[in-house]
Amino acid sequence: MEEKKLDRRIRKTKKTLLKALTKLMAEKKINNITVKELTDLADVNRSTFYLYYKDIFDMVEKIETDLINNFSEAYDKFSKEATTYDDLFSFFIYLFNFVEDNAEMFKIFLCHGGDFTFIPKLKDAIKHCKIPLDDTSSEIEARYCMPFAISGCIGVVEEWLKNDMKTHPKDMAAILVEML
Repeated sequence: MEEKKLDRRIRKTKKTLLKALTKLMAEKKINNITVKELTDLADVNRSTFYLYYKDIFDMVEKIETDLINNFSEAYDKFSKEATTYDDLFSFFIYLFNFVEDNAEMFKIFLCHGGDFTFIPKLKDAIKHCKIPLDDTSSEIEARYCMPFAISGCIGVVEEWLKNDMKTHPKDMAAILVEML
């Protein structure tokens, strides 16, 4: 996440580029998208694109990084305050709302085979979060429980996105908490 607040025009331009990129990534692989094609669709000058990004891959990388950083910040806040089932439930409601707000990008990254580095980056970010495990778990159980839970949560989010998010985020949070 950028430290200083961006000018409204810059935010609007980046949002327009993001919308165009999302549309193109839904139609074709990232390797086949050109800057010219993206800027034509966004109705933005190529030089404007290059003010913010080196190329399409740099743009995708920055979008992924923002998504993961926003998730990590929310999780850090949650983990400091979480002590009860209700806290975990609230966090998962936040998570599903966050995914819903960024649904087009998450659909591209998780469901349409957009950038194959996103899921490992997301898993790595989650792995580095301090996740409260049952104190009675052995070291071996804890080692294997974490990847299982992470992959399961990502799988649930993927399925929810593929199903056009028909289930309300609060209901999805309840399902996920129950499974965990």
